[in-house]
Amino acid sequence: MQYLKKILFLLCIVSSLQGMSQEALNYESVNIQSYALYEKAAWKELLDYGKKAVAVGQDFTLLRLRLGYAAFMMSDFSQAIIQYEQVLKNDSYNSTAHYYIWLSRTFLNQTELANLELPFLSDEVLAKEKKKGIVITGAGLESSYKTTDLIARGNTFFQYVGVQNRFGSKLTMDMAGSYFTQSIKTAPTGVPPTGPLKTSNINQTEYYNKLTFNLHPRWQLKAAYHYANTVYDVSTYQNHAVFGALKYHSNYFDVQVEGVYSNMFDTSISQASVQLGYYPNGNMNFYGFSTATIRNRPTESGFNFKQVLGAKVYKGVWLEANATLGKFRDLFENDAKYLYNAPDENQFKAGLVSYISLSPKCALELGYTLEQRAIVNNPSNLFTQHSITGGLSWKF
Repeated sequence: MQYLKKILFLLCIVSSLQGMSQEALNYESVNIQSYALYEKAAWKELLDYGKKAVAVGQDFTLLRLRLGYAAFMMSDFSQAIIQYEQVLKNDSYNSTAHYYIWLSRTFLNQTELANLELPFLSDEVLAKEKKKGIVITGAGLESSYKTTDLIARGNTFFQYVGVQNRFGSKLTMDMAGSYFTQSIKTAPTGVPPTGPLKTSNINQTEYYNKLTFNLHPRWQLKAAYHYANTVYDVSTYQNHAVFGALKYHSNYFDVQVEGVYSNMFDTSISQASVQLGYYPNGNMNFYGFSTATIRNRPTESGFNFKQVLGAKVYKGVWLEANATLGKFRDLFENDAKYLYNAPDENQFKAGLVSYISLSPKCALELGYTLEQRAIVNNPSNLFTQHSITGGLSWKF
């Protein structure tokens, strides 16, 4: 009995303390204290204090605006979006909330989703950022040189140019053209084969077009078409691929489910992938992508796993490492923008890429990729290929 009385007494004390805490955190006190922390630029203290106030029922627009700004100043853009979205639940036209969601999405490299905020931005902001109407929003150039010490495989050159367009606040289009060339040497025909190695050239011209439609502030629908005209020796192949994906953006991660159906060298090939992207700090100072892919051909199937990890290593400098596990001969990456369809089967691929911000509107890309490949029709004959890539991208 005495034990039960002690428990009831402790429960009464806890209940009284909670009541006193809730009474202390009333609207007036929370408004005054949160504003004082805002004026002091005590962003972490403001965010912690505001979350406690919300937990006990003190939730109002001014507080959410201050919490959103505090998270933004701490570069936790995901948390800023959470707070500003709460503002929009009570005031769907709040220009401050829309403006900082737009900035936060932009800093998270979610530029297509950021476009949803354009109708709510002021004319001054739109004019400054040149965001009115149907516009070209970006462009990029990329060049790659691949080499190997295998005499049967010549050096490879790859050139790429692309532009990004926006049609209103919901629809964007990425369009690109690329060119690939390589010379390879094959053994002469005959039994037994006699004479020098035969040199053949591969020339491939590609066209790519992707549409991204914002279904919702967190949902996107993607569709793309990739065409490749491949000339090998005296033969010409018309290769086609269609891509579709559904992407969901959560607060600190995103998930994309995608599929590709293609006709490559008169062979039907399908590919299905699930990609998980994550940025645990709510910004791009540290991020990663994990992609699992299943490919099916009429006579075989394959599985690949790609891991990407990136980090900001210096002001305006990011370093990104990647590795692709599993064998492949035909593989589409980056929303089917890049096509790997060399005749030699790829056994392993890994690389390191740096992104350097030259200005707020221009970035430089420098990368190195190491690939282990197997000679076509001779899987035991492995060779190594080295690739150096450079690129420039602009935002308009």
